[in-house]
Amino acid sequence: MKLSVLMPAWNAERTVASALRSLLRQRDAVEMEILVADDGSSDRTVQIVRDLAREAPEIRLIERPHEGISATRNACLSAMAVDTDFVAFLDADDLSPAGRFKRDLAKFEARPALEMLYCATRFFEIEDSEALAPSPHGRILDGRPIQLGAGLFRAGVIGRAGMFDETLSQSEDTEFLLRIFEHDIVHAVDHDIGVYYRRNHGSVTDDVEQARREITRAMLRAANRRRKIGGAPLPKGFLTDTHVAELERWKNAPLHSPHPDV
Repeated sequence: MKLSVLMPAWNAERTVASALRSLLRQRDAVEMEILVADDGSSDRTVQIVRDLAREAPEIRLIERPHEGISATRNACLSAMAVDTDFVAFLDADDLSPAGRFKRDLAKFEARPALEMLYCATRFFEIEDSEALAPSPHGRILDGRPIQLGAGLFRAGVIGRAGMFDETLSQSEDTEFLLRIFEHDIVHAVDHDIGVYYRRNHGSVTDDVEQARREITRAMLRAANRRRKIGGAPLPKGFLTDTHVAELERWKNAPLHSPHPDV
């Protein structure tokens, strides 16, 4: 059983080492390859990844000119090993919870027909660098927005979905996941945390107005396709927050307040 983890990176020198270490601590659970596609970073991101790759052969670095998040995700898809069984995503500023892959892959073993498992997301602002987890000294909030890192997919599901839409500068993950559900896939929605999503660090997705525009474009495209070809409805519980709603809720979140509705 082989797992490919796809990681786009751009000027992520402050966080990429933690993201990679959070994956490498799980390599005993599954044969793993970690594909890091650098989108023309101008900081030390590439050097940090190279240094870690010398110690961890699971890491493969793909260096590219700056073309944006969708093209960078597509570079990862194109570079996946042909014998990949499962696919996961982790952005270079997020963290993968300890034991996540062992836990979630066991659910696929228990249900051989299962094609996609979608977990909850934990948002955080301060990292515990030793635990590679959210620090209790910062805000923590649980929810279920569109978040690729919360999903674990059989490789065939990703193959049927195709590539990311390179005309989108944001919400390419929304458009991609909606396209996945245009196929009749066997899926499960889980309450366990699948990804730690870092907030409050100047991410491009913090631009609320641009996020509104791009998610609207993504949703319109999905709606147009569904009118033409049909498609299964989104599963119950799959989405409890849009990205824009999550941003607004995060701004008002007190310390230590996990979302009660995940």
